[in-house]
Amino acid sequence: MTESVPQVQNRPQVKLIFDDIDPSHDYGINFTKVEFKGMLNGGYLAKFELNDPHFNLLTKLLEGNNAYFAKARKQKLQITFQLKWSKEGEYPKSATKEQKAIILTMRGLGEGSDIGRIEIIAIDPPSWYLNKGNAAGSVYTGKISEVIRKVAADYAPDIKLDIGETKDSAKNKWWMMRQDPKSFISSLIDWSSSITEKQTQWLVVSDGDHLTIKEQAAFTPQSRAYYTYWGQKAGRDTIKSWEVLADNALSLVQTKIITQGCSAVSGQYLDKVTDKYEKIVFAKDSTTPNKIIAKVDQKRSFTKPPDSNTDNKAVGWTTVSSVPEIYSAGDLGLRYDEYIDGRPRGMWLNMINSLLRVKFKVVGHGEWSSCVGLGVDTIYVTWFGAAKSKTDDVSDANQGQLWWMDGNWLVYGFHHILNRKSWYTDLYCARFDYDSQSKQAGR
Repeated sequence: MTESVPQVQNRPQVKLIFDDIDPSHDYGINFTKVEFKGMLNGGYLAKFELNDPHFNLLTKLLEGNNAYFAKARKQKLQITFQLKWSKEGEYPKSATKEQKAIILTMRGLGEGSDIGRIEIIAIDPPSWYLNKGNAAGSVYTGKISEVIRKVAADYAPDIKLDIGETKDSAKNKWWMMRQDPKSFISSLIDWSSSITEKQTQWLVVSDGDHLTIKEQAAFTPQSRAYYTYWGQKAGRDTIKSWEVLADNALSLVQTKIITQGCSAVSGQYLDKVTDKYEKIVFAKDSTTPNKIIAKVDQKRSFTKPPDSNTDNKAVGWTTVSSVPEIYSAGDLGLRYDEYIDGRPRGMWLNMINSLLRVKFKVVGHGEWSSCVGLGVDTIYVTWFGAAKSKTDDVSDANQGQLWWMDGNWLVYGFHHILNRKSWYTDLYCARFDYDSQSKQAGR
């Protein structure tokens, strides 16, 4: 077993350095509460609450030529932080790795004349850089992947970008239309999952100064961590609580998503009638065989609904508008029928984590320190039913046996919550249909 296992040591500790204000001092000693959250395609956010006796911190951090008031409106203010179980905590078992973020807000609170609190919220550097636009009406030439690379170089030169390749023409022209860089990039990846190599959805991954934008199939899944839930032996658990939501009603909108449109180049009209073999305008399980899901058996997740024309009367279809044909002279280098399903494909794939979701609250685990692996990597859970006691009146048929929550779960988000006494990590995980056409990840 190579998965990481959390290791509790002493009491939680925090490292917090204000790189652009006072880089020689660690303000983590003043913490009262810290939250650090990352989600699939959403970047990460950190929130720090610091105790401030006699308002010394507010005075030091806000005033002066090198402080918040002097700099925050004209430049980035970066912090370096780390969550640890002890001063000697090591990544990943007992500490997160050192991470970077850029301050968004600083809030002061107080109820007396001699003590206050400071609340600081910061986000991942790529999100901060790419929200800074200049209302440009400029045009970029190249494949979508190359255009995203150029936009990042122009607006976020300090970010190290790793982007997957698309199959469109290198002669394309793309206008920003005065959008900010983040909105412009989002508008390109919204519909272009169909022109990636494996036609899976885009993942946008923030990790300090690194930004990765690739389709899901371009990542190699890893089984990242191992957690246990032993029923009545609660003292040994690494899982402390859990919530699960199974949304079978999602079948009404997610069994098939279809689109339609007309090509100005060829005059071809595409819809569910002309596409009788359901290969062009349909996004469904059989047209997305390269997606990555958690490996499970039929006892641990849903059975997929039928998606043929004759067998799916119990579930529904949903239609969405397609991206219009790109220009009218074949400029994209691809026929309209080769990319018309891009928007429904991306929507369908992005919804599969909503079918069967669980939130595991585990003891604080530094394994989760960035958005790397979210939407691809898995955890493994060993979960036994409670051992029967003399006072039980229920059947003991499943007690002491592995429960259906046991096994692999795909992770799409994390949320560290840390205070002076405790550190817990909420993990947001998902399973899809066990018999789906897919690449299954996990043990």
